[in-house]
Amino acid sequence: FMGQGLIPAPFEVWKNRRRVMVPGFHQAWLNRMVTMFNECSDKLVEKLDTVAGTETVVDMEENWNSCSLDIIGRAVFNYDFGSVDKVSPVVKAALGALRE
Repeated sequence: FMGQGLIPAPFEVWKNRRRVMVPGFHQAWLNRMVTMFNECSDKLVEKLDTVAGTETVVDMEENWNSCSLDIIGRAVFNYDFGSVDKVSPVVKAALGALRE
């Protein structure tokens, strides 16, 4: 679909692709997405605040992955995995299937 990219594509290809992409950059849509990103990020900040100033070791890669999964889940699938707060049963099942 985007093999030639957007910017280096010939004009007619660029025009068609731009038309498809424009709704994703509408101000109202972007505002909604930024609000949702902030909500997910705030959950991670709250979680990290509980261990700040202690000697607790925190796996930041795992935490960033959990936050990213929550953002992708809400933005793409309208599903809140809640993986920052707990291990999601959906994620647990997916990981179990991958291990088989």
